[in-house]
Amino acid sequence: MELRLAHSEYVTDSQAPEANTASDSRFAAFASRAPWRRLPHPLRLLVATVLGASSLVVGAVLLVLPGPGLVFLALGLAILATEFAWAHTVLHRATNTGRQGLHKVRALVGRPTTRNPT
Repeated sequence: MELRLAHSEYVTDSQAPEANTASDSRFAAFASRAPWRRLPHPLRLLVATVLGASSLVVGAVLLVLPGPGLVFLALGLAILATEFAWAHTVLHRATNTGRQGLHKVRALVGRPTTRNPT
């Protein structure tokens, strides 16, 4: 069985990375049959770029104006991360930084966390 990667590269089962957990395999199964994955790559890239960039712009504006700016920034990065590796990296770093901040705040308040910060 071959897996198709983002830039028309093919990987056989022996070269494919192993899934770490069951949730990774469930996500991979969902992502492989998601409707947007059936679109031609240039169209999918254009749609992801336009929706992600517009969400980032709306999020930046809502940081100054009253509204859920951080939500739109995260949404824009998540949309862009479906097609761009740099956006996936930024989203991963932001998620980890937010998680570490949450653990620090909980430690200051005195509520222990159930998991170790990653």
